[in-house]
Amino acid sequence: MTSLDITSPSFQSKPQPARHRMIYSLLKEELDQPGGIHALQLRTKTPEEVERELARLNGAQGAV
Repeated sequence: MTSLDITSPSFQSKPQPARHRMIYSLLKEELDQPGGIHALQLRTKTPEEVERELARLNGAQGAV
């Protein structure tokens, strides 16, 4: 399985399914090829979502 973590401001205000459609449209040719990517796991976030996640993780580490 191929896993991708993608951070982009283009994801702002878009729900997860729309974000995934954006990526699948970019990878369509590779996904359609015999022997190409056949299983894809996506994690899509905006830069702000990544910052919030890092702040939450850093706060949790400080509480230990």
